[in-house]
Amino acid sequence: MALITHVDKSSPFRKKILVGDDLIAVNGVAIRDFLDYMYQTALGVTDVTVRREGKIVHEILSEPTDEPGLDFENYLMDQQRSCKNKCIFCFIDQLPEHMRETMYYKDDDFRLSLLYGNYVTLTNMTDEDLDRIVDMRVSPFNVSVHTTNPELRVKMMKNPAAAKVFDHMKRFRDAEINMRAQIVLCPDWNDGEELDRTLEDLKTLHPQLSSISVVPVGLTRHREGLEPLRCFTPEECGAVIDQVERFADRCQAQFGTRLVWCSDELYLKAGRPIPTFDSYEEFEQMENGVGMIASFEQELEDLLSFMDEPFRRPIRVSSVTGLITQDLMNRAVIRLQEKYTDLQCTVYGIRNDFFGHDVTVTGLVTGQDIIAQLQGKSLGDYLIVPDVMLRDNKFLDDVSVKDVEHALKVKIRVAEAGPEGFADALMRSARR
Repeated sequence: MALITHVDKSSPFRKKILVGDDLIAVNGVAIRDFLDYMYQTALGVTDVTVRREGKIVHEILSEPTDEPGLDFENYLMDQQRSCKNKCIFCFIDQLPEHMRETMYYKDDDFRLSLLYGNYVTLTNMTDEDLDRIVDMRVSPFNVSVHTTNPELRVKMMKNPAAAKVFDHMKRFRDAEINMRAQIVLCPDWNDGEELDRTLEDLKTLHPQLSSISVVPVGLTRHREGLEPLRCFTPEECGAVIDQVERFADRCQAQFGTRLVWCSDELYLKAGRPIPTFDSYEEFEQMENGVGMIASFEQELEDLLSFMDEPFRRPIRVSSVTGLITQDLMNRAVIRLQEKYTDLQCTVYGIRNDFFGHDVTVTGLVTGQDIIAQLQGKSLGDYLIVPDVMLRDNKFLDDVSVKDVEHALKVKIRVAEAGPEGFADALMRSARR
């Protein structure tokens, strides 16, 4: 699996190691995956063993290096581990047919937490895996906890191995491995007193556990045959916020950090104002939708303070977003229009008919919903689409950017996430 696909020109193994070689060992230690490789290279590489055309080739350096300059065909350097859980809230189980093929793969590989920051359940870990992590002291680990009640976690994830998560995390704490935690909250399951228990348990892992996010369960309309679940009401969202903020206040007094944050979605659904930028500290839980709005608005103000390139012509464009961020994007456009009076931009919040109306986030907007809801509208010079809706220029429903352009008879500009990406898409439009 460790097939070498590139050797840097600056590599000390240049002309010694060839593209197409299979990496076997570093410093005499067998390489099972990228964890072994990263650990050995951090120690300083003195020798590398590869397989070339069926023969073993051993290359030794005169001086050790920590930059061997090798790239590999498989980023994990091993088979990826799929998820063995049957979580009652699993989003993949709620997907309809005919979407992007990659959407249907359930990954729960603990190594992806270290490589890409994925949140993992730790249910796929063997005793050998735990020993390796502790021995190597690798971190941070992003853990999908949901509950520390062993019986409840097994019931929610339908996997006996789910009961051990808190034991694993305590072992990581004792080994001084840094962690972050995520709680997907389901009404009548792990909320209320169970949430209190989970937060109290996780607090004992501080400071190795540096942050916790509380995120409401996401449900699509495609739940035939699955465990009955419901969404939180606005009043219940408010109660969760109050519960979490009381706990966070106690953590602030005890540790000097709030430790736990609710996702923006909970505040929006409750009709509550988003907390201030400073209250999110290091924004560690941004990928879980925690503090994204506060960060966006602060970044926009910072951006506006030095934006001075004028529009070369009046510009009229449109933009799409999820319903949950429509007000945010409208506020952003108003601020931009205060500086650029030649700008006209209409923000369309796209109702999610594909997944169901309880799904309001931008990243789950599909191409067919955009087409259906914008058909016949005058969209201006361009339609701006945020890149979080796309992969390889395709939406989740396998509709391509070109399909949308053709159906709506408008050019699309893809904007990188954040205020700078949005502003850049506008400025690029204005230059043309």
